[in-house]
This record gives sequence, structure tokens and C-alpha cells, in this order.
Amino acid sequence: MVRWTEAPAEPVYDLDEADDFDEPGKSRRGTVTTLLVLLALVFLAYGVARVISLDDFVDLAFVAGAMALTPYVIVGCLVLAVVTFVLRRRMLALLVLIIALSLSALLGPRLLSEEHPQATGPRLRIMAANLYLGKADARTIVNLVRQQQVDVLSMPELTPVEVSALDSAGLAEVLPYRAFDARPGGDGTGVAANVPLRQVILMPETTLSQPSVVVDLPGRDDVELTAVHVQPPLYDEDVRTWRKELAGLPKATPEDRVRILAGDFNATFDHAAFRNLIDRGYADAAEQTGYGLDATWSSLPTGPPLTLDHIVVDNRCAISSYAVYGLPGSDHNAIIAEVVLP
Repeated sequence: MVRWTEAPAEPVYDLDEADDFDEPGKSRRGTVTTLLVLLALVFLAYGVARVISLDDFVDLAFVAGAMALTPYVIVGCLVLAVVTFVLRRRMLALLVLIIALSLSALLGPRLLSEEHPQATGPRLRIMAANLYLGKADARTIVNLVRQQQVDVLSMPELTPVEVSALDSAGLAEVLPYRAFDARPGGDGTGVAANVPLRQVILMPETTLSQPSVVVDLPGRDDVELTAVHVQPPLYDEDVRTWRKELAGLPKATPEDRVRILAGDFNATFDHAAFRNLIDRGYADAAEQTGYGLDATWSSLPTGPPLTLDHIVVDNRCAISSYAVYGLPGSDHNAIIAEVVLP
């Protein structure tokens, strides 16, 4: 006798219930995509602002500060490009990669040594060191001057107390000539040299002391040097002053003496105001030698390493060497360049 049994019924799924089951996964993917798109749009907006030099006509401290972060933005773009590619948002990854490459093209010249003018004149070794409210270690400064055979030293934020410390460390022995405007706090600036100096006025008075001198070299070709300390754009009301003071620095012209600017510009090559200055007959020593991204200032954790200090020379000069040195007690590094005069 054969017994017939019914086959087990196939499970029946409600399509609406299946959609509900998958809904949390779709929601998560949508949230991730939205977040990635928003980050990409932030980087795109930054790239546009940098390319059009937004900081040149907007008086916002936030914009001026953000422009200095271009190297870090490039790193952020590359990280985002990798993440979006791994998550299979490939069109978005391509967009972010294009932004990163476009910004990188702006940084390229700072990493490549440029062709120098055919300068065959005397050599002048120049050092700039922001003394950070007179707190920089005086012995380190004097040792650098001796070891690197510095001819002219520019010192923003020179205080009366620091002058005493420098003299005790022996600065007057190696650089006996000086044009000091020492003040309490961060307003003072000074120039010391191993050749005679004659103080001159090359520009209107500025917020912080920025003395200009004629460096009396042997022979008939003297050099004019300005010890730079531009008002930083910390607040919105400072931005216009910062831009004006950068624009007011002496222009280099073939008819005049060779001019050199050395000190704390509170600006990087990513600031339009600094690029405008370079376009007025100057060359930056760090960029000329391929060290344009070597940081000269850091205030971690509030401020990442940036290149705010520069030695800017008349473009008739050549740069034979450039280096950055640590400076204990200061939030800035010391920079030294050997300038070959025309």
C-alpha cells in the first residue's frame, strides 16, 4: 500500500517585508555617500578659493588662515580619494583626485630648484630669526652666527632683555654693527651685521617695527635690507592691515640698489599678498633652492607647521644655499641664505 504525503509548503516572503529588511543597509550607504559628497564639495570650494585668490579681496581672518593650509588640504584630498575609491564611489574619487592634482601643481615650484641669474658679485650670508617675545635662546643664535659665518642678522620681536642676553652670549663680538629698535613684547625688531649699517626710511611706518638699513659693503655696491615683521591676520580687522603692509614693503627696481627683505612675513606662497610682493622684482630664497615647503613656524596643537619666514632677494641676485635651523625658546625656526650679489 502506497501512502501519499504532501510536500512541505514553500516559504512565502512578503516583498514589502524584504524591502523593509534591507532598508537599514540602504540608509547607511546613502548616509556615507552624502558625507563623502559633502567633503568633496568642501575641498572643491577650497580649491576654487585658492585658484581665484579669494584672500586678496575678502577681509576675513578665517580665509587668510585657511589659504596657508593648502599643503594639508592636498593630503586630505588624497586620503579622501583613496577612501571613495575603496568604497566604489569612483566618479567622486576621480573628482577629488583632480582637485588634489590641481592644488599640487601650485606647490610644485616650491619643491624644484629654479635657474638662478648669472650673479658673480660678493656673497652675503643673511639670517632671519623671530625671537618670540625675546624668549629665543641667545646662545643658539650666536652659535649659528659663528658657525654659519652670518654677515647680517634680522631679528623680529627683539626686546631689551633679549639684547642683553645676546650681548652676554657674544653677539656684539661677531656682529658689532647694529640698528636696533628693541621694545617690550613682540613689537621690536633689530638688524646686526659685521659691516657698517646706515638706517634709512624706505616705507611708511607700520604696526610692528620694520627697520631698513643700507649695508655698507666693501666697494661701491651697497645693499638695502629691510627687517620684516608684518602684522599677522589673526582677526578680521587685521586682514586689511596685513595685506597693506605686505604691499607697502619696498619694491625691487633695477635703477636702485639691490634690495633684500628678511624676517617674519606672516604669509606663505599660498597667500596672494605674498605672491604679489614676489612679482614686484623679488625671488624667495627657499623657493629658488627647492626648500619652499620647509616649515619655519609651528604652534602645535593650535597651529600646524607653516612657512611664514622668508629671505626675499632682488631677482638680480642668485641664491647659493638656504637652510632652516631649530631655535629653542621660539615658535619660529631660524633661516639662513647665502646671496650672490650681481
